Amino acid sequence: MFLTIVKKLLFVVVILYLCISKKNFAQYERDTSDFSISNYLFKSWNNNIDKQLNTYSFNTQLKYFLSGTNYFIGLNENLNSTVISTLQKNIKDQHYLRIFSNYNFLKNLSGGVYIVNNLYSDNRQVAINRTAVLNSSIFVKYLPVQNIELTSFGGFSSNSQIGEKDNGYVYGAEALMKNILIWDFDINSIIKLRNEDISPRRNLLRNIGIELNNRFKEEINNIIFANIFVQRKDFYFVADDITAKEFNIVNNIQSREEKNYTLQDNLKITPENSPLTLNILGRIFLRDIERNTKYVSIKNISSSSFDSKIRELKLDFSSSAEYKLNNFSALLKFSFTEREEKHQPRKIEGINEIILKDRERTEALKNNVSQVANISLSTFIKLSDKDILIIDFSHRKLKYDTPSPENYDDRDELLSIGRIILERKFNSFFKAFVNIDGSLNKIVYIFSERSSNNNVQRILKLSSGGLITFKKFTSYNTAEVSANYTVFDYERLNPNYKSFSFRQFIFRDSTSIMLTKRIFFLFMGYTKVSEQGDFQWSSFSSKPLRYLSEQYCEPKLFINYLKFIIGTGLRYFSLSTYNFDEGMRKRRISNYTSIGPVVDINYNIENNLALKIYGFYEFINSESNTKRKNANFNLKFLYNF
Repeated sequence: MFLTIVKKLLFVVVILYLCISKKNFAQYERDTSDFSISNYLFKSWNNNIDKQLNTYSFNTQLKYFLSGTNYFIGLNENLNSTVISTLQKNIKDQHYLRIFSNYNFLKNLSGGVYIVNNLYSDNRQVAINRTAVLNSSIFVKYLPVQNIELTSFGGFSSNSQIGEKDNGYVYGAEALMKNILIWDFDINSIIKLRNEDISPRRNLLRNIGIELNNRFKEEINNIIFANIFVQRKDFYFVADDITAKEFNIVNNIQSREEKNYTLQDNLKITPENSPLTLNILGRIFLRDIERNTKYVSIKNISSSSFDSKIRELKLDFSSSAEYKLNNFSALLKFSFTEREEKHQPRKIEGINEIILKDRERTEALKNNVSQVANISLSTFIKLSDKDILIIDFSHRKLKYDTPSPENYDDRDELLSIGRIILERKFNSFFKAFVNIDGSLNKIVYIFSERSSNNNVQRILKLSSGGLITFKKFTSYNTAEVSANYTVFDYERLNPNYKSFSFRQFIFRDSTSIMLTKRIFFLFMGYTKVSEQGDFQWSSFSSKPLRYLSEQYCEPKLFINYLKFIIGTGLRYFSLSTYNFDEGMRKRRISNYTSIGPVVDINYNIENNLALKIYGFYEFINSESNTKRKNANFNLKFLYNF
């Protein structure tokens, strides 16, 4: 296995340097210290109250700090509450609170208090419906030299979960290095060590990362990154009757430990006085996830009694070449990813080997190896001062294999996507665009057991729109036609899989008119029609089965007075569903109509205070002649101190 990986690694590296293309990987975001003042340099208060149908939501965020010559106090708070009013009312609350204080004893020595309080509650009977965590720590921060921070902390932790309350100690250390120049390397690094000893549980965190930035010349920059991340979490869950009786417990304990290892190298080449930029990136990622249950009864062993271990190995390579001129730019990207995932159960001492073998077979069904290759090209062409042309194309290939002979999910997938956009500015009053894009997706299952799922999906979309702007009139309109044709290869052999077509037309309009200096009119709306039916690709014919018609409009009149913008109007929504009879005539089977007054209020004082109230009262009619009334309301309040 190792030799195979090495051979593929060398092969892909050669291809990358020849192709010089790139995929935009999610770059590593440099971690920050929990005891950094920069985490609290905000002052704002944000509230949101929302009521939609039978769901009520409330959210508030408070960020505030006080600072002086030698002290700093910061606060971050977030409260979320959701109430769903049905036959059984569901209430879910989440509360996060961070309080941080720092005092400078000397120029390079400081200390303070760090408090974390997390609350979660849910009145549903779920596995973990109530937790509470309170950590209070005292820390000392020392700066031996500029740009190096050493922090040690210790304190008390109180942790409550589904009725079990554990108290203990929390302690650890952090080391942070920022932009330290050693030889030709600019070094950034962080080390975070954290322990929570809340017997009989234990949580821990180990995060060690280093980034080396080496600029050979002004044109060549190489960034090497390595990271080790280990996290363990222990949590309670309700024990089954046999385990509870044997070990005299109510709740069992399960540990989940995750270990991540990352090694990444990113080479950037920007030749001087050249429009070409090259980028090459390679990454190796290894992850181990292990689950361990503390109390396991061997009196009633089943396959579900086993804990599991997962190992994931992933190799990522990408490259890109970007070419930029005043009126032309092109970006060519290439990427390749190989991923291997293995599952196996943890052995339980004293159990029958037959049961263990059965569990190993079940876990082996999840093992898989996948390879994904992507290539894309994006171009931007300025044809003239009035015309812009954008052309995008991408192709993706997936190969998914399952080593287990009992898993028939092996498949190959090809996906091609293309798009062409032409924009033209006719004059200072009118500009328009035309867009055409399409995709082709083919899925082929290797084994006959699943080959009935083989299909080809073709999607084509054509859209056009324009923006008209006069002194007191602005209107933006778009029209879009799309078609989706999904064809199964063996639909004649399996009646459960039928090829189908889905066609849709949408027209959207947004128009505003300034009637006076303080009064303006705003209209938003759309109309949408959709048709779905059986489809035959050979004759390119379809039999419609279902038809949907949807309309929405919201005309409002606004008044601007003393920093208030107050609007009122009407909101209308309609959705009708039709079936087709044998005579191909539409027959309506359902209808939903909502109409009622709407209010929209906005209040702004520069960047300090913002208030938005939006609500509408709707009178609802449906096909069953049932009439209902419903109020919907949303309030947002933001204050920047």
